Amino acid sequence: MEKSKSSKRVNILILAGVCIAALGLLVFAAFSVFNLGHKIELMKYKKISRAEDLYAIKDDPDGKYLLTSDIDMKDQEWKPFSFSGILDGNGHVISNLTITGTGDAKRDTYDGNLKPYSTSLAGMFDVLDQATVKELTLQDVHVDITSDEPCFAGTLAGYMSNSEVKNVYVIGDVYLHAHDRMFGVGGVVGFGYGAFSDIQVDVTLVCVDTDRNTKDEQFLGGICGTGYPDITDCTVDIDGYVSEHGYTHNGGVIGLYMFSPEGMTHKGKMTGNRVYGRITFFEENDDRRAYCRGIIGECLNELDVFDDNGESFRSIEVTNYDADLLPEKEPYVFERDVDEAGYYDLSASYSNPGKDATYGLFVNDRLVKKAAFPSGTGTLDETVWLGKGKAKIEFRYLPGDGDIKVDSINLEKSEKSVTLIIAPHQDDEVLAFAGTIQKTLAEGNIVKVLFLTNGDYYGSALTPVRIEESISALKILGVDKSDITVLGYGDLTLLSLLESEDPDATFCGKSGYFETYGSSQLNMFDYHTLRTGKQARYTRNNLAEDLSEYLLACRPDRIYTTSEFEWHEDHKSAFLFVKEALEKLSKENAYHPVLCESVIHGEETTWPEHLSYNTDGSAVITEFTTPFPTMETNLDWNKVTKIVLTDEEVEKKMQAIGEFVSQNDGGEEYPGTRDYNYGFCKRDEFYWEFQF
Repeated sequence: MEKSKSSKRVNILILAGVCIAALGLLVFAAFSVFNLGHKIELMKYKKISRAEDLYAIKDDPDGKYLLTSDIDMKDQEWKPFSFSGILDGNGHVISNLTITGTGDAKRDTYDGNLKPYSTSLAGMFDVLDQATVKELTLQDVHVDITSDEPCFAGTLAGYMSNSEVKNVYVIGDVYLHAHDRMFGVGGVVGFGYGAFSDIQVDVTLVCVDTDRNTKDEQFLGGICGTGYPDITDCTVDIDGYVSEHGYTHNGGVIGLYMFSPEGMTHKGKMTGNRVYGRITFFEENDDRRAYCRGIIGECLNELDVFDDNGESFRSIEVTNYDADLLPEKEPYVFERDVDEAGYYDLSASYSNPGKDATYGLFVNDRLVKKAAFPSGTGTLDETVWLGKGKAKIEFRYLPGDGDIKVDSINLEKSEKSVTLIIAPHQDDEVLAFAGTIQKTLAEGNIVKVLFLTNGDYYGSALTPVRIEESISALKILGVDKSDITVLGYGDLTLLSLLESEDPDATFCGKSGYFETYGSSQLNMFDYHTLRTGKQARYTRNNLAEDLSEYLLACRPDRIYTTSEFEWHEDHKSAFLFVKEALEKLSKENAYHPVLCESVIHGEETTWPEHLSYNTDGSAVITEFTTPFPTMETNLDWNKVTKIVLTDEEVEKKMQAIGEFVSQNDGGEEYPGTRDYNYGFCKRDEFYWEFQF
């Protein structure tokens, strides 16, 4: 009986093995048939292996084509043509394709009101019509078009209709100088409808309106300038520049998502897309639209699906309309031999045909400041620190700058000193150091102000407000806007960054941002963007590096900041970041400034004492008392350094504090601190000194 059961088990196992083997054979056979079918299908494709083969596509634009090798198009003349077939890149690369003219085809494109325009088109193809392009890389493709009629340009095509682009990777740039009512650029296609999927683009896009007297519609997008396509699972790294004297529509993925002209029935799909980068633009127009967003610039259509799209994107609007915005311009570079390290008075002769402008002043590749160049011809006077040996002084075009020419420079050894105020937030520089600032400037020396955060704890809308308030307050005290710098890290992130176990871990600010920013409309970009061209993640290493780079660029003799013993975590962290940087720089760079530590948030909330007033309404001005009456610190009130303010200096400090309306009056989400702020109007100011 037992033998019978055992025999049955063996038979069952054998049968199961046979079935599994048969199933495997069936799967193998099916795969083989499929693979054979695919190979047979590919045999119908014309093989493309040379530049001549690629251009021959125009003779049979409805055909099927397969790349069998990479193709270098360097020094090859290319004129766009229309394509309605299949182009399978087969994983290969077309490199160094340059397009400088439009194709013969024209198509009607539409503005937001569905008004048609007969439009010239440029790209590798002028038109994709019911075409498929897949498995292809376009590397170092360059499109540069100038047109005096409506025009759209993209790396792959100027126009796309009912076509599919999938698994395509684009690295390149598109420049379009145009006017006449309707024009735009796209990282892949200028104007289009159909489907984009699994696209990766790393593109620089430039769109310049060449006619200031005609209002027109302009479009720019990382995938498509405008249209109504489906766009899924695409990744965009964009650096965009738009100079527009009409209406601008800019988006990280698409500039304008419009209605379908054919009955307005199409509802598109946009899912799984990621956008990184920025678009810098201006719109000179009293009837402003100024659309510029991370995914869709302006959306007129109702999308059927809009899901799982993400962005790390900055919209940067500038207000100097005289100079076209471009990725880069040739810097003005001067080299000098320096016999002795120290401060030098720099005089630069320049001409500026437009409005007042700024240019980045770099010394040995470190950004010192955005220097101001008033309109006309003149001399820029700055004080810079130069080490012994060869010194390279550069004036570089930066976002928001104008168009200047620097003819010559002169250097003379300076007797001036440089003082730096490092403030955690906009208003700290005035509350603690307004008197110090005035006295330093009165002595003929230099004062610079560095803000560590962007003031966005109660939302990013406060960032330009708070920065502008500080600019106005510091102007009252005598500090020029060009001597104000914003590192642009998130308000109330400094302690998290300081204590991070992973120095490269990214933190998110309360307003939702995790990369540095300032205020583009005020031409006050964050320092990392100005010196590197990209924003910095909120990490410990990035903040420490930005701070050290600024200190080495300016080499201030004296540095004033807040105290490590304050209860406010940004204030104590500011001191500790500065101390850490100076300890390192003093050892590695022989940099030995004086660090001055003062207090804004003392031990008790009743400090400092609020102002009282005489019967005639004038303030009673008293002196500061110790901020730490019982708290144990290494700050001895008997050894504190005090300066005495004159009546005029106290009055100017009060005027400067009055500029901080957002903090004095408060907002919907936070109370005002007027009495507290004016409590810093005292007869003196104080700090403790530490020599590094």
